[in-house]
Amino acid sequence: MFRGLVFALLVSTSLVAQPPSLPSTVAPFPGGLSGTLVFQSDRPGPDNPDGRNHLFALDLGSGRVTQLTSGRNHHDQHPKWSPDGSRISFISSRAGSFDIWVMNADGTNPTRITDHPASDYDPIWMPDGQSLIFSSERDSRSDLYRVWLNDKRVDRLTHHFVGRAIMPNVSPDGKSVAFAAQTLQRLQFWEFQVHILDLASGKTRALDNSGGACWPSWSPDGRQLANVLLAKEPSTLQIRNVDGSGTREIAAAPGRWAYYPDWSKDGKTIAFSVSPAHHKGEDWDLALIQSDGSGFRKLTTGPGNDRLPDWKP
Repeated sequence: MFRGLVFALLVSTSLVAQPPSLPSTVAPFPGGLSGTLVFQSDRPGPDNPDGRNHLFALDLGSGRVTQLTSGRNHHDQHPKWSPDGSRISFISSRAGSFDIWVMNADGTNPTRITDHPASDYDPIWMPDGQSLIFSSERDSRSDLYRVWLNDKRVDRLTHHFVGRAIMPNVSPDGKSVAFAAQTLQRLQFWEFQVHILDLASGKTRALDNSGGACWPSWSPDGRQLANVLLAKEPSTLQIRNVDGSGTREIAAAPGRWAYYPDWSKDGKTIAFSVSPAHHKGEDWDLALIQSDGSGFRKLTTGPGNDRLPDWKP
C-alpha cells in the first residue's frame, strides 16, 4: 500500500510539473521586428492532449511566446487587444457555450462578460474601450450586438440579417462596423461579402466582389480595408478603399491559404495566418507581409494551428 501511495504521488507530481506546449517560432526568427501579437493555437501536448484552443502572446522583438490561458476541458479563442493594450477580449467555452470574456494583458483576472445559452463570437473593442461589438446566434443564424462592460447591457445592431452577420471589425473612429455576410448568390451558392454598418443610422452597404470575401480589417487611418478574398483557391488577401474602389490583391504565400488579416498600428505591415489546406489537413502558421505585398515572412511553424493574430496597440 505504501509503495502504491508513493507511485501515485510521483505520477501526480509529474502531471502537475508538465511544461506548457508552446507554439514553435521559425528559426532563425526574423530580425528588425517590434510589437506583440496575441493569437490562438491548438498545439497539442502533455498539458493539452486534446488540442484545445488557447491564447498566446508573441513578442516580435525576441520571438518569445508566452502562454496566457490553459485548460484541458474548454477552448479560448479570438483574442483582441483593448485600445490601450491593458486587456484582452476573447471567447471561451469554459462555462458551457461560447461567451465573451475579458482578461488582463498577462492572462490574469478572466471575467465573463456575456451569459447566454446561445454562442457569442468575434468580440471587437470600440475605440473608447467601454464596449464590445460581437456576433451571436441568440435570435438568428447570426446577428451583430454590442455589450457595455460597465453593466453588461446588450444592444442589438442587426435584425435577422440575410445570410448571417459575422466577423465584425470596428473602424478607428468608432462610427462604422465592417462585417461579413453570405448575401451574394453565384452559381447556386451564397458567397460571403464584406458589408459596412453605420452605427448612427443602422444602415448597411455591401462592398461587392468578383468572388467571396470575409474577415475584414480596417487600416489604422480608417481609409482602407483588408480582407480575405475567396474568388479562387487558395484564398489571398485583398486591400481596397472603404468605398470599394482601388482594389488590389496580395498573393502573400503562393500555394497557401491566407486568412485573418490584421494591420500593424503604423499601417505598414499585415499579420495573418497561412496554411497549405483549408478545413481538412490544415496547418495554420502566423506570418507577416508589407501592405504593398512585399516582404513575406513566416513567424511560427510546427504542430498546431496558429490563428487570428492581433497587434498590440
